[in-house]
Amino acid sequence: MKKTVMKLLAVALLSGALPMATAEAQDYPTRPVTIIVPFPAGSATDAVARKVSEGLQRHLGQGFIIENKAGADGIIASRQVAGSAPDGYTLLVTTNTTHSANPSIYRQLPYDPKRDFTPIGGIIRIPFMLAVRPGFPARDFSSFVKAAKEANPPLSYGSGNTGGRASGELLKARLGFDMTHVPYRGSPQAMTDLIGGRIDVFFPDPASALGMIQEKKFDVLAVTGPKRVPTLPDIPTLMELGVPDFNIVAWVAAFAPAKTPQPIVARLNEALNTLLREPDMIAFVNQIGSEILSTTPAELGAYVDEDAARWVHLVEIAKIEKK
Repeated sequence: MKKTVMKLLAVALLSGALPMATAEAQDYPTRPVTIIVPFPAGSATDAVARKVSEGLQRHLGQGFIIENKAGADGIIASRQVAGSAPDGYTLLVTTNTTHSANPSIYRQLPYDPKRDFTPIGGIIRIPFMLAVRPGFPARDFSSFVKAAKEANPPLSYGSGNTGGRASGELLKARLGFDMTHVPYRGSPQAMTDLIGGRIDVFFPDPASALGMIQEKKFDVLAVTGPKRVPTLPDIPTLMELGVPDFNIVAWVAAFAPAKTPQPIVARLNEALNTLLREPDMIAFVNQIGSEILSTTPAELGAYVDEDAARWVHLVEIAKIEKK
């Protein structure tokens, strides 16, 4: 009898909690929301996050404020969001660096991509590009490979994220030459040094580099993804150029701290996917050489798991030592 009463009480409490959670989601947000971005202003992730924040503000009627927390391959930002209140007022717009690659690159992380976060939804997929400094003695890929093999000391390549790092290491492994890795806090700083001739090679994404490519600040020789970038149709992929199994593509997605109420997550996902269907957003994504990645929260979780497994393999092939 006592057990029956306890069960009925539990059901009653849960039944009462569900309308409260639903009402909370209907009212959400009642104050500004902070979106933490783990890369600096001027990066592709930052540009996408700002576009998304404008759309979410329009759809949900409250301010969405961008806060850049760059450094340590996104670990600083991820740790901050993981430790934030799960109330929907602190979100993370991040990339495969923090959620797919870092678990394979770091021996210990102060956050767990699965345990500490609730997926909200995907935003975009974007490739990287092989770029060389102004005045580099090679103007096409075959000449670049020859120059890289003959360089003494080795060429230097910069990276502002793990996608750029993996691209450089995998290229070395696939083609049998050496390059010296120069790490940066983010892509803008690396691109500045590429233009200034302080590094030889960099793997920018189209979103942050397109304007500089059009201004001929540096040359781009190839694309790391499975297909050409629509805004740069004359640039071949590395696989087209004969480099086997070279498919490194970044993604950008939104996450909340773990245990964020499901109705709030659903409201954010609905607003995000509505935004991703709008012509202005589609035009923006095409312009920056990307493609829409629209998902449910569950689909994003599965996508991240699949990508994390791919990164385990990628790190082994590229022989990237764990930090």
